[in-house]
Amino acid sequence: MNNEERNQYQQQVNTRDRAAVRDGMDFVSALLHLLQEDAAKLNVLAVACLYQLSMRKLESDHWWRLIGLLPGALYEASVAAGQKANERGLEPNCLKVLIEQLEFHRNVSRMGSTLISAHVAYITADKDVCSGNGQKFEAVSTFLRLLSEMALHNSGVICGEQINTWVGLLRDPAVVKTKMLSPHLSNVIQAYMKHLVRINWEDIWNDNHPYAALVEESWDDDESYEEWLGNLRSKASLLFRSISNAEPEISVTIIHSRIREVLNSHSTGEPRDHINPHNNELTVKSTACLEFEGVSQPLDNILQGLPSWSVDDGNYDQNRMKIRQVVKPALSELANMIVAWNPNDVWLKFRRILLLEALRHYWKYDPSTLSNGVDSLLMYLSATDNPPGPSLSSDVVGLRKKVGVSIVAVAKVVSHLLVPWLAQLSDRAKSLLTSGGLSPTNEMHLLEFLSCVATAVENPVDRSNFIMDVLSNALRTLESSNVQNAIASVDGLLSFLGIEQVSVDPKNATSEDFVKRVTSDFSAMFSSLNQLLSVGKRCHEAARGRPNGGLPLPNLPPLIDEASTQFPDEGPVSINELAINDPFVPLWPRLLPILIRVLDVTLGVWHPERQAILLRNNIQRYALAISDDEAYLATKKETTTGGVFGEGGTAGSVISGWDRRDVSIKGVSMNLTPKWSGWFNELRNNCFQLLGLLSAQRVMYAPEISHLYPQLVSVIANQEHLRSMEHRHLNQYL
Repeated sequence: MNNEERNQYQQQVNTRDRAAVRDGMDFVSALLHLLQEDAAKLNVLAVACLYQLSMRKLESDHWWRLIGLLPGALYEASVAAGQKANERGLEPNCLKVLIEQLEFHRNVSRMGSTLISAHVAYITADKDVCSGNGQKFEAVSTFLRLLSEMALHNSGVICGEQINTWVGLLRDPAVVKTKMLSPHLSNVIQAYMKHLVRINWEDIWNDNHPYAALVEESWDDDESYEEWLGNLRSKASLLFRSISNAEPEISVTIIHSRIREVLNSHSTGEPRDHINPHNNELTVKSTACLEFEGVSQPLDNILQGLPSWSVDDGNYDQNRMKIRQVVKPALSELANMIVAWNPNDVWLKFRRILLLEALRHYWKYDPSTLSNGVDSLLMYLSATDNPPGPSLSSDVVGLRKKVGVSIVAVAKVVSHLLVPWLAQLSDRAKSLLTSGGLSPTNEMHLLEFLSCVATAVENPVDRSNFIMDVLSNALRTLESSNVQNAIASVDGLLSFLGIEQVSVDPKNATSEDFVKRVTSDFSAMFSSLNQLLSVGKRCHEAARGRPNGGLPLPNLPPLIDEASTQFPDEGPVSINELAINDPFVPLWPRLLPILIRVLDVTLGVWHPERQAILLRNNIQRYALAISDDEAYLATKKETTTGGVFGEGGTAGSVISGWDRRDVSIKGVSMNLTPKWSGWFNELRNNCFQLLGLLSAQRVMYAPEISHLYPQLVSVIANQEHLRSMEHRHLNQYL
């Protein structure tokens, strides 16, 4: 636009704004009056018009006037609605009235939150508001009180419209400094904690929920509700952390009260609804499980967001010390309640794991309950069904996987506090590992947990010795004659995986004894490699956090810029020097020769002459197929039915009707054929990642392994290997 056109445009904008909001009788006054009229949904249309105004950049005077008038107008509208309900013989807050007014309330919530978030600058720029005095401060406080009270509505869609506004206000230091939010944050926390509790839609369909009709009016179906809940939980994470950082006393007091209430009401599973008829235990849909699930995220977020001054032992001003006198005892009691709670139902144990994992943020400052909490987590690694069955149920398998992830998460935060108990933890871990009841995933998590604790040990020799002791079983497995024979040649690997035997007798593919033996042999080899990779990554991650980014430069000054990637040339660095920071590197002289052989024979299976033999056999050809995991990643599938291994997933699609991870399906004995493609994919990917770790830890350049260079280069740069790789192999390799 030229200058003349720009001036004309601005005149039209000014005319529009003056027409919308000006003293006397204007559009806004008429719209505010129409908020009382529900005939033909005039009140909803009036809110829609106000919403359009709220999205515009209103002038300061117009905005302050609107902020001041809206609460009174909405109060009058509420009174008018109550009178109309009474005339109909209804209570103003009965379910039928709430349903009738839901659309109006939702639009008011969206309009009010937009009116604030689009004009935050007017709040922070006003001196009276920033000082916490004056009519404008009272106007904003009244409006925020209106929003916070609306958020307590029984329909979650009301508070869902406001969450971005509250997060935006809490992230603005100028707004937080005014303390105008403090009186309203109690309502905000309680509202979002209330609606984070998942609604069981079976209760809605069966009309067993007190607000079933309101819930059905709020969402189209259970899928739209699940999508809404996922978005709310994602945004609420930042909201809880921000509130906790700004007002630790309010947030801790509320979460303490809420968890105590849930424990008092549901600690033993009451009211014990939605029971599993086979074992009389709670299910994921039971009320008690849903309630504990709803408090686990707020607890984690609030503890994570607490400012250090509210829980540490430092000296601060009188106001902070007063807040700390409230926060610390409440958190101590909260931690003791969670640690002392010992449920029997599998799904309540699962919820307790979530609460214990959240305490890691508190244990940084007060480890008095840390040892008991970690001991409880380790105990769940060997959890079983009640009563025990021939194999673990999917619920117990999920519980064990979750507790494995949780103990690693705890160790990453408080590893330095667990060092005094390293000997006891090591003995406990060895007892679990030798019991034979842990799955490979559990073993990997347990070793990762120990490696996290070991990296906090100050003495580098002790660190290396401990890691070597932890991984000794994995190395012995890889050095065993069984594995060594398997990786001596391509034929040896094919025989190890049962592929050769199937060509002689096809019945071997479904022979239960044969399949179990082959599966056990492969699991032992792959689990050992996977344990080494996992622990190596943890050690490398910890080493990067040490001075000079983990580089041992004893004769050079520390780097000024820790984020810099430009390091001085220190010349050859031996493994002993690298081990000062990374306790895993002394294992490479034993591991690398094995890794070279595994990679060489695995890639050799895809050589043309080998493929020609395998493809001619109706069963062996499946070894070269794309795995079910890869097929799933390449195809968008329905995720609400259990993912890749659920009804809508692609697991077992290599051979229709067979799942490579199940012992049996519908009473049919195992089948070895669909396992091969997944095994090759896992083995190949693991080897590539270990090579990446070798380079990242700089062991590749250590003099101690220089004699292995010719073997390494002959495999990773082998022209026949490179020409035989499929595109998916090259993606992993690169």
